[in-house]
Amino acid sequence: MLEDALDVIAFCKQAGSYESFCREAMIRKATIMSLLNIGELASHLPQEFKDAHSEIPWRSMTGMRNFAAHGYHTMNLDTVWNTANIAVPELLTFLETHVRNENTHQELDQAKADATHADAGENKES
Repeated sequence: MLEDALDVIAFCKQAGSYESFCREAMIRKATIMSLLNIGELASHLPQEFKDAHSEIPWRSMTGMRNFAAHGYHTMNLDTVWNTANIAVPELLTFLETHVRNENTHQELDQAKADATHADAGENKES
């Protein structure tokens, strides 16, 4: 999800403007596909996680995914552009914070496991 959010932002920067975004089919399709991926991944998150982070519009993300998957040729480009430039940067901030916190927790857990393993080894030698 983080990679797709970064891609959406990069695609929009590459487009430079809404008018260019509308003209450039490859950028437009890449953006829509990345939004589809974000919605698909969001649909697989545990409900408890989504409930705990209700500030993120998970349901809207899934809804956009469904719309993109079943008829992206008719997607409202204003909505896609606004989502890509407003909602996705907000999601990216959340993801970066959450991933950073998750990595910190994993590092702490690993450090605890290493310390426990080291203590167990010292106790064997005694």
